[in-house]
Amino acid sequence: MRKKMQSIRNKVLFFGLLMTIIPLALISVYYIQNMADYVGETGEEMQKMRLEHLATDIRSEIRQVMDQLDVLASLERPAEMKGPFYEVLSSQDAIDTLVVIDRDGVLLSQVARHTLNHADTGDTWPVQADSGVTPDAGEPVISDVLVNEYGQPYMQMIAETGTDGLRIGATVQLQKLIGNVSSYQLDDEAVIYLEDPSNQVIAHQDYSKLWQPSTEETAQGIEIRTEIDEVQWELVMEQPRREALSPVFDMMRRGGFTATVMILFGSVISVFAGLYFVKPIETLQQGMRRMKTGYWPEAMPVERQDEFGELTRAFNEMNETIQEKEQRLRQEKERLDIVVNSMDAGLAVVRKDYSIAWMNPKLEGWIGERREVPCFQLFHDQDDACYACPLRDEVTYDKMDEIMTRKDRSGAERIYRHRVFPLNYTLEQDEEALIVMEDITEEKQMEEKIIQTDKLSALGLMASSFAHEVNNPLASVQIYAEDLSDRLTEDEAELLESGDMAHYLQVIRKNIDRCKTITGNLLNFSRKENWEERDIRVRQVVEESLVLMNHSLNKQGVDVTVTEEEGLPAIRGDALKLSQVFVNFIQNAIDAMAGKTAPALSIRLYQEGQDLLVDVADNGSGIRPEDLDKLFDPFFTSKPTGKGTGLGLSVCYGIIKQMNGVLEVESEPGEGAVFRVRLPVPQKETNPEHGEV
Repeated sequence: MRKKMQSIRNKVLFFGLLMTIIPLALISVYYIQNMADYVGETGEEMQKMRLEHLATDIRSEIRQVMDQLDVLASLERPAEMKGPFYEVLSSQDAIDTLVVIDRDGVLLSQVARHTLNHADTGDTWPVQADSGVTPDAGEPVISDVLVNEYGQPYMQMIAETGTDGLRIGATVQLQKLIGNVSSYQLDDEAVIYLEDPSNQVIAHQDYSKLWQPSTEETAQGIEIRTEIDEVQWELVMEQPRREALSPVFDMMRRGGFTATVMILFGSVISVFAGLYFVKPIETLQQGMRRMKTGYWPEAMPVERQDEFGELTRAFNEMNETIQEKEQRLRQEKERLDIVVNSMDAGLAVVRKDYSIAWMNPKLEGWIGERREVPCFQLFHDQDDACYACPLRDEVTYDKMDEIMTRKDRSGAERIYRHRVFPLNYTLEQDEEALIVMEDITEEKQMEEKIIQTDKLSALGLMASSFAHEVNNPLASVQIYAEDLSDRLTEDEAELLESGDMAHYLQVIRKNIDRCKTITGNLLNFSRKENWEERDIRVRQVVEESLVLMNHSLNKQGVDVTVTEEEGLPAIRGDALKLSQVFVNFIQNAIDAMAGKTAPALSIRLYQEGQDLLVDVADNGSGIRPEDLDKLFDPFFTSKPTGKGTGLGLSVCYGIIKQMNGVLEVESEPGEGAVFRVRLPVPQKETNPEHGEV
């Protein structure tokens, strides 16, 4: 079912039906909802106006009674005047009794509609309005709704006269005052009632609900309330929502039928239009399926002149182009296979789990076809990945480049350059890197010969220095030995007792040790040996290099300064090769400072980030800008003929590169030169079996 829904035909049909049904349905719902809101708001406003009109009538009746009491209260001797009281009774049907009482409620005068109008001395009028409602200051006090002995509701109003504490009281019949509430005509199911401040119904169109608490359920209906402020009553009207919205329901039925007809009509049109547009796409899909199976279809006929016709023409062109490119790819693959298989370098593709995905025949001939073995075991015979391998998550190097030694199948030791490059675009997700291995045994042997040649050249330059350095201590040995021999023939006992013999022997031993150190350093420097990597202290290598060049420095009067930053770590490398680099720098500095009145050589050792730096600076003649780019080229020299071979700095560059370092130079003509060696400090976690670097 899901696969059928993913077809273009079903998607187009579904989309057409969806775009037909949803807009029409949304428009219909929006229209009906707005009409319902409008009708509801209009009906509610009309009912509110009717309710407010009825409330205004009730307020008017109450206000008239209050105004009549205010008139009676303004009389000077109300207890002696009966006429105004009778006039009020005749004009206000709601008033049943009018009385004049003192502050204690003693009845002084009474005018009643249904009883005798006289008052016995000492009679009291039951005052109920003291706990009632006082609308505003200076207006009559109104009691709560009361019921007399006949079951008729009434209330009291009392107004202050301001004369000797006399008060005017009135008994008001509610039936006369609010009877129009019960008789008010509304719609069939609408009701209207009046509540006192305690939510008790005091007027209702349904007499069975009088004097009952208000419990009308209005959650499904419309409820409108308005207050009668004079007595704090609330006039309420309720109407069922279905009655208020009956016109809306009729409109919804008619609108729903119309919308259904429109949706059906639009759906039919959408289905036919969808099938018409999908047909050429299905034809192209069939052609694509044939291409997927490896069968190249013939050109499809172009039957339409619209965008689908253009799509068919584009498909035919694409089909022809793909066939041409496939043929070219076959040719390129054939050429690439020839190139890769004939290369003198070994190639391998490594997966993320370090297994070999592919290797060329050259690499198979070197190490054998063992693709199931991880690359670090295959190349290094170790149990973990190489410390600088780009496949390791914690490594941030862009590539890996190292020198390693292995024995070939005949047992001969060979030197290989081992490089690893990350792959960014691969067909398989687990193919991560390309390994390139080159047999550089002959190249390394040639480099060693060049290095040895440079050593011999340096030894030739140091020959006179060596003779002088050895001659001085030998001359001292000779002098002390002859003097000691002469004194032994004279008085051997005195020589022993004075300690002169021990002193002479100590001086002779000291000078012999100095000769031994000088010859040892020279032999060590000239010794030919393979690359040997170990932990070395750069300061010690610098001091040994200065000892070798000591005579030349003293002869030219060079002021040598060596400064070292505290706490410098050891580095990995070959001390003898590094010493050869410093000897070359010192010799070049001596040559550059020839003729200087105050030659100075400064050597500074410091750390910068993860690198240890050595700056060898002189105040010689400097280097011309045009020579800086050629400085490390083999056989390039700016010295006169016979002064140099041009191999020194080239050899230095190769040695520093073998130690994974960088050789830099800064110079201005006439301002001297600074040769800077930048060597990497080993990480705390290193792999001890990673081959030669």
